[in-house]
Amino acid sequence: MAETITPTSSSQLRDAIAWAVADKVPLEIIGQGSKRAYGHTVAASHVLDLSKLTGILFYQPEELVISAHAGTPIAEIAALLADKNQQFQFEPGDFPLLLGDGMTSHSGTLGGLVACNLSGPRRLKSGAARDHVLGFEAISGRAEDFKSGGRVMKNVTGFDLSKLMAGSFGTLAVMHTITLKAMPRPETTRTVIIPCDDVSFAGRAMTLAMGSENEVSGAAWVPASLCSACIHDGAAQEIAASAQNAVALRLEGPEQSVIWRAEALARLLGDIGPNAILPMADSLSLWQAIADVTPMQGNAGILWRLSVPPASGAAVVTALRALVGAGEVDFMLDWAGGLIWVRYVHCDISLASHIREIAGQAGGNATLIRAPEDMRRDFPIFHPVSPEISRINHKISENFDPFGILNPGRMAPLSPGASVLADMKAGA
Repeated sequence: MAETITPTSSSQLRDAIAWAVADKVPLEIIGQGSKRAYGHTVAASHVLDLSKLTGILFYQPEELVISAHAGTPIAEIAALLADKNQQFQFEPGDFPLLLGDGMTSHSGTLGGLVACNLSGPRRLKSGAARDHVLGFEAISGRAEDFKSGGRVMKNVTGFDLSKLMAGSFGTLAVMHTITLKAMPRPETTRTVIIPCDDVSFAGRAMTLAMGSENEVSGAAWVPASLCSACIHDGAAQEIAASAQNAVALRLEGPEQSVIWRAEALARLLGDIGPNAILPMADSLSLWQAIADVTPMQGNAGILWRLSVPPASGAAVVTALRALVGAGEVDFMLDWAGGLIWVRYVHCDISLASHIREIAGQAGGNATLIRAPEDMRRDFPIFHPVSPEISRINHKISENFDPFGILNPGRMAPLSPGASVLADMKAGA
């Protein structure tokens, strides 16, 4: 069993990394461990646990800024923001797809959220998590302190390292303090629901909605069962249940504006099929479930996450569906077709290669989220990058973590039988 190091301050964190650098000891970086299975298994004999490096450092609602240590639970931050009627605009979901034994929903820390760059349905309008990071403080793989940004957007000059750290999965440095932008919650929310089993029609509906003047902040194609579970209005339930899938289009803002836009959107898409406009409570419940990817929870099946140009989403789903027989695959679209969740009942290496090829041909990428351990070991979790990008990534890694001690193997498995340091020198 790996030995665990649990720092409670940034100085203890720096000392731990300095020891690891001196002795060339690889470290697995975790918070609460809720994203531990996102990526390859880390090749490390020691765990650097940041769950005790916690606490909100400052929150200035009038300035729309909050700063906290990386181990602070997201649930704690969300509750504090909600008390002031504020939120993170990038709408992070609970993402309970990969929870390990003994873990519950609403797990996860601020550091894990930013390190994985996770964003919810509002990403198509407000950007990703990385776009809302104002600044951070971290310890590099050289055991050196550094920071980037500050408390306001204008402080971001020169290299915007926040963009680099978000999505690096803890392989470049260990963030211990993160400052983010908060935003007011919208006054009201409505959702237009359109039953639609034809993914091409669904794609057309989402494209029309996003191109309209109605300022749509969420566009998804989801199982009708999800709508039924979140909707309490009888008439809307009946409409949603008239097909196996439904398009959901969200509008947010001042109440009079939202009602007017929802009605205009319903008229615009009237030829797609009958529709219903959900009240605020039902809308909030539905979009939380979409952010949490509720239809894909559980341990059954092989789960993929594809990111493609939104206009290509419907065509990609059609191509993916053609790879297997009826009833062998489930889909869910978000980001107006730009984010595709795919769950196959069975998926071998050959099928996985076809999935990745289809995503690549569409100009996107495919990430393997959930699969048996042997498949996760033998097949790249993340979409392979070009040799040019790989060389750039390697140069960046060499500068931040020259000995490869931080989450080695997380982004790509290490060569069998090779040491971490040897793999780093070889450019693995």
